[in-house]
Amino acid sequence: MGLRYEILKVAVEPSGAIGLAAVLSKEFQSNPAWKNCRNIAIVLSGGNVDLGVLWESLNK
Repeated sequence: MGLRYEILKVAVEPSGAIGLAAVLSKEFQSNPAWKNCRNIAIVLSGGNVDLGVLWESLNK
């Protein structure tokens, strides 16, 4: 959640960040099926995040 908010300035629920987390993982990046992939679409969903919790997670 923190990385997504700091870079993209988008606040979404933690479960809405699973796609981004998967693409950033070493397993995904080392998979030969995705070696030549240049464009990937990720759906960021769930705007019902408690901003207090978001700020707290950013300060950790």
